[in-house]
Amino acid sequence: MNNTFLAKRKIFLSVILVIILGVAVYGNSINGEFIWDDEALVQDNVYIRDWSNFSKIFSDDIAVGIEKESNSYRPLQMFSYMADYSLWKLNARGYHLTNIVLHILAALSLYYLTNLLFGDNRLSFLTAIFYVVHPIHTEVVTYISGRADSLALLFMLLCFIFYIKGPSSKSAGLYFLMIFSYAAALLSRENSVILPVLLLLYHYSFKKKVQVKAFLPIVILSIIYILLRVTVLKALLSHVVYTTTLIERAPGFFVAVSNYIKLLFLPIHLHMEYGGTLFSAGDPKALLGVILFIILTGYAFWKKENNKLFFFCISWFFVAILPVSNLYPINAYMAEHWLYVPSVGFFLILAQALSLFYQRKQTRVPAIFLILALLGFYSYLTIRQNKYWREPVGFYEQTIKLAPDSSRAYNNLGKAYYEAGREEDAVIPCFKKAIDLKPDFHEAYFNLGFVYFHNDRIEDAIISYKRAIELKPDYKKAYKNLGHAYHHSHRYQEAIPFYKKAIELKPDYEEALYKLGNVYASLKKNTEAKATYEKLVQINSNYEEVYNNLANIYYKDGRKKKAIALYEKAIEINPGYGEAYNNLSIIYYRQKQYESAGEYLDKATELGFTNPVLFEKLKPYRQ
Repeated sequence: MNNTFLAKRKIFLSVILVIILGVAVYGNSINGEFIWDDEALVQDNVYIRDWSNFSKIFSDDIAVGIEKESNSYRPLQMFSYMADYSLWKLNARGYHLTNIVLHILAALSLYYLTNLLFGDNRLSFLTAIFYVVHPIHTEVVTYISGRADSLALLFMLLCFIFYIKGPSSKSAGLYFLMIFSYAAALLSRENSVILPVLLLLYHYSFKKKVQVKAFLPIVILSIIYILLRVTVLKALLSHVVYTTTLIERAPGFFVAVSNYIKLLFLPIHLHMEYGGTLFSAGDPKALLGVILFIILTGYAFWKKENNKLFFFCISWFFVAILPVSNLYPINAYMAEHWLYVPSVGFFLILAQALSLFYQRKQTRVPAIFLILALLGFYSYLTIRQNKYWREPVGFYEQTIKLAPDSSRAYNNLGKAYYEAGREEDAVIPCFKKAIDLKPDFHEAYFNLGFVYFHNDRIEDAIISYKRAIELKPDYKKAYKNLGHAYHHSHRYQEAIPFYKKAIELKPDYEEALYKLGNVYASLKKNTEAKATYEKLVQINSNYEEVYNNLANIYYKDGRKKKAIALYEKAIEINPGYGEAYNNLSIIYYRQKQYESAGEYLDKATELGFTNPVLFEKLKPYRQ
């Protein structure tokens, strides 16, 4: 056997083992449900259900399909959900499968890049297998909404590979793939903008001359992306307002450094919620982070000539962590999924240490046992951690055990309890606890109002909705629900201004328009009701209830033919709409067309809409 064949066989076996390990440790995540942001970005997101919305995902933030606001612009992530929905609809298993595949592809790309940089298959293999099994990545892989990180890293690594190979091959195809990969990374997650710095780090670490032809397009793409974010997409940045200063946030960065390093070595007590806690400069963890930062970076520069890998990896870790360091304000001081890109440096160093240990004949057997033990330990923790993400109630209860001050976890636990059919006394305390922890938590007040309303505590619901609006004056759903609370208690005049405010904030707000039309109809303000319903029909021509209600108004106005046509339109949209059949039977009975009246009444009855009075009146004509 020649050396080329042996090398190819090693690569083939390495790839197969990475795939097997990835499937083995994440296989039990397949049966997980939609959790946390999954419910909003996938389960409740109307945009991903229709390919006609494809262009909109490039002009809006990721939350536009659920009528919320976000400062995240990730069209490729949303495109991947569109593709998933077309295949699996709302079967969470398919989405989990996609996440596993993306993670394995990222690990394989890391394997290839490491081989390209260092020409050492053992080093590359060890890096990839520890990367693919380590539990720190469950927040990216097992959590469907974590997909943005795996997409971003995958395309960043591919861009890196094409960047290195392109100049030597002089291939126009590789040049195009490099540009495409970086553009895809930027459209997957914002932190991909750090890639040009990582490329410069590569040139500095390995003393490689910068190829302007390859590097310039990357820089230009970065500049274009940044300009778009601060101009055309500027509105996205205004969705979240931060009031802290850099001085206040800086200690949190060093706390995060010490926590991250601890979690990479000993990944236990992993959880979702770290929050925006501020730390003092004298905090022990902050001081430890400063010491670790100085030691690691100092040692890396000291050894940069003798150990290029160590310098490259330590520098990679700190450079890659900068976009999520909270030095520029974001929504937390740390998060486990933010390690997905920086941890590449850690796994390379770990792999190098184990590889050196293996190379010595006298320590080869202990090295094999250590590699297998670490691999087994991390794999076990990953398989166990996947259970944390299995279903919402258990997920939030465990999160609260590990992060008892998380108002978001209590709020989401309240929603999970409600959806699971838990009693009111289990739901309301969760929302109240969320409010205790964060008195300006408008969403918790909204959810509290929702539960009060559905437990017929209308006055309490009104108070909660009003408080939500005080905290967020442009809260469309709160205005609509407040209008509905007044509507439900027959206080129609009081309901109208709140429905109108919701519509003012969102002119195509279908539910608010529909309910406003109903209020006008209840007040016998037929002109206003008709105008409202007709506006709604212009927005959504497939709203059968609107056609039915509009027909009722036309019938009262004496325009029977128009009313019949509208009832028939409602039935055309929804052939199972029993109320429209019943209304047609009433019209035909009054017009003494008893046969037609009987046919429509039979159809209404068949669909579960009974009208015993009309049934008795028609009996003499059906003998």
